[in-house]
Amino acid sequence: MKKILFFVATSFLFSSFAFAQREGRTRFSLGAELGLATSNPLSVVPGNKGWGLGIGASAEAEHFYKQNLSGTAYVGVISYAGRSAGSNTKNKAYTVIPVRVGGNVYAGNLHLGAQIGVGLNSMSGTSATAFAYTPQIGYNFSRNDKPLDLTLKYDGYAGNGNFGALGLRLSIIL
Repeated sequence: MKKILFFVATSFLFSSFAFAQREGRTRFSLGAELGLATSNPLSVVPGNKGWGLGIGASAEAEHFYKQNLSGTAYVGVISYAGRSAGSNTKNKAYTVIPVRVGGNVYAGNLHLGAQIGVGLNSMSGTSATAFAYTPQIGYNFSRNDKPLDLTLKYDGYAGNGNFGALGLRLSIIL
């Protein structure tokens, strides 16, 4: 029991030092994104199978207002591959350019956050703007002395068909 208490106290002490170093700082990150479409805005079209895996990239600026509270500005692009419904029917890519702002709350290296903004959505040669929202949970860590962040999120776009995707972002913190 004493070892567990010592471990918890030590962990808290080190996380407090990490918080103290963040307040007032702004940092930038560049990341690769993977997404899996969870909805089909064209489900009423006969033979439409929707979209599958998406890949993309993003950039984010994060400013720490308090030791464990930050504001974020995010821009990215992700393209979801269309699923075919047969030899005659193939969905074209569904491309999204999200522009969002939000915030994160930190507990050590773990963060919980949300962002809102707009998504510039394009499919089959037409484009539309939709309200974008993203709840997310992530973890900051180091690999070979490079600070990284891994974030699991849900990207939702309300309006013009309502599109949603479960996403994973791995970014390097600059």
